[in-house]
Amino acid sequence: MRKDKEFPAKTLNLLLLITGILILLHSVEVLMRVKDVDVYENWQKAVLASGVYPEGITPSFSDYVGAELFRYFFRIAIPMAFGLYTFLTAKKLGVSALYLFVWTVTLFGGMAYTFFELNFSSLFYYLIIAGYLVLIITLLSLTGESKSKRNHKGGERSW
Repeated sequence: MRKDKEFPAKTLNLLLLITGILILLHSVEVLMRVKDVDVYENWQKAVLASGVYPEGITPSFSDYVGAELFRYFFRIAIPMAFGLYTFLTAKKLGVSALYLFVWTVTLFGGMAYTFFELNFSSLFYYLIIAGYLVLIITLLSLTGESKSKRNHKGGERSW
């Protein structure tokens, strides 16, 4: 992988901070969902209505907690992978066009996954989407910095 430019320390810290905030928001959201008895009862009714459990067997609270934890780990997988990859490889690999493309598309996918939950009654829904947008915009700002540094160092590269 070609290293187009060094990873700016300020941008690296900002990306990691936003990623940490996203994971924190997901964590607080799942905590709020698991502690709320009404959400558990609504989930239990929805599961019984869907026919997932055989008649006469009701899902327990531990089933609910397990489902929420599975959902939580699935939702934080993208920000966690982005943060770890960025932290561990920023100095060695720097910023390349491939890095920017892959992670921008992946973060859009994470935002779309959150968006299509359509949980309009939750404040965390809006905060998480806003966090993804800030993270994507910050990541895309590296594209402009990369192009301006290349043009300043002696012209456009030919591929």
